[in-house]
Amino acid sequence: MFADLIITNADIYTMDERYPKAERLAVKDGKVIAFDQQAQQLKGPSTKLVNLHNKTVLPGFIESHAHPLHYAANLLQLDLRAEITPDIESILHAVREKAKVTPKGEWILGMGWDDSKMKEKRFPTIEELSEAAPDHPVFLKRTCVHNAVVNRKAFDVSGLPEIPEDPQGGHFHINPDTGKPSGLIQENAMQEFAVPPFTTKQMMDAMMQAQEQFFRWGITTIHDMAVTPKEMTVYQQLQKEENFRLKTRLWLWAIDLMGWTGVQEEVLSLGIESGFGNDRLNIQGLKYMLDGSVGGKTAALYEPFEGNENTRGILYMKQDHLNELVLQAVKNNLRVSIHGIGERAIDMALEAMTQAATPEENKKMRNRIEHCALPTDEQLKKIADYGIIAASSIGFIYSIGDSYLANLGPERAEHVFPHASFKKYGIIAPGNSDLPVCDGNPLYGIYSAVTRKTIGGQQIGTAESISIEDAVKAYTFDAAYSGFDEDKIGSLSIGKYADFIVLDQDPFQSDPDTIKDLKVIQTVVEGDIVFEVEPVLNKA
Repeated sequence: MFADLIITNADIYTMDERYPKAERLAVKDGKVIAFDQQAQQLKGPSTKLVNLHNKTVLPGFIESHAHPLHYAANLLQLDLRAEITPDIESILHAVREKAKVTPKGEWILGMGWDDSKMKEKRFPTIEELSEAAPDHPVFLKRTCVHNAVVNRKAFDVSGLPEIPEDPQGGHFHINPDTGKPSGLIQENAMQEFAVPPFTTKQMMDAMMQAQEQFFRWGITTIHDMAVTPKEMTVYQQLQKEENFRLKTRLWLWAIDLMGWTGVQEEVLSLGIESGFGNDRLNIQGLKYMLDGSVGGKTAALYEPFEGNENTRGILYMKQDHLNELVLQAVKNNLRVSIHGIGERAIDMALEAMTQAATPEENKKMRNRIEHCALPTDEQLKKIADYGIIAASSIGFIYSIGDSYLANLGPERAEHVFPHASFKKYGIIAPGNSDLPVCDGNPLYGIYSAVTRKTIGGQQIGTAESISIEDAVKAYTFDAAYSGFDEDKIGSLSIGKYADFIVLDQDPFQSDPDTIKDLKVIQTVVEGDIVFEVEPVLNKA
């Protein structure tokens, strides 16, 4: 047997403790088959030999919690991130310009505004948006996707009264000066608006564009955490596309919430279990939503948010209902993933998981708490005892950590995304960005875990810092473990897929403050180059 490809003169970190470092790597039929001297012996007449000239190689990054189709949909909307629209006027300008080229009556959609990063430190009001686009309904989601701002036309075309009643788990913010809606809508109130969906073809095209960005970041596998029937259709159609190479793990949206259609009853009736699918695309389990976000002041806390004694966040459902749903899932061999940021939500998630299955059963299923931002010591112990995975959004610290400091206060913020504590308790905690909530670059998450620094230069909870090696592991092996993929990806090991990235510098030898500035210069999926800045795999 001869190799299809042999990488030579490389600084390979395998993330496999049995063989942690190598200089050569051989690939056959898309999988790793040998290292070092054994790899060299597999050279054949048609083997491609490449010289990396001492460049650093890591396993491909695994994004363990993201919304890739939502990110793709953002490519079809106004980009309102702070680096694009740093103030209210720039947002209004973008809306005005879009209105000029959009037929009257059609929706103007946008995504990514962040009041904590904007000059005015506030959201655009209903009056401002109505003036900018009086003839178009406007719907602009905040970066956390738990809040949005709308204009008066959006209320009108959705058939809503001037002052609507709050739905369960949602809120229409009222301007205290006028007694009327301010334009800010939160959580389940967003589903009250008649925003039209994109077509399957539009989403497929957008996802192909999004895949290019994922590969630029070095992401070779991604978990989609809110898959609805329409999105399932998109993914199935993408599997027929030869150029769609992104390994995708699907968490199915369980119940109707936030305007998204749930599928728990249908999945149970069909007898689908976790793992259904193949190595490229498979179903992981069911996803439930309990609370909101810290940035939007809707995460379910025990103590109030800073500056507002009456705000402790929002819970989407009652404990009994969650218990029933989770029990149904696990008894039918479906893993569960529960969004829990605040302590109240984490308590609810733990109650549901522990009443549904014994510690040993939970350990076998690897059920997950998503984000798990503010666990108490008691909660950490229970998470460890039951083998529950803490799918930590450590990337939040860099991208939106300043809003955590502002909304939680410095004392509570010291304990967010406690990776050192996760390690102390033996809890598997894969890192993630929750893209498009935050920038999807895994190197930002690794930087966050090591330095605990925000984009504003502040530090949060330095006692919870972890080593560079542990941070990289969170985006490789631990992330693979969280999806029952540790025998396929997550490390460069014999028999696993040859999914790897080439970096311009060695993160393990770099100043921690420079980790976020490292560049992926090549991404390889199953031995095939899917992204490169410039040809670095030069023939030896």
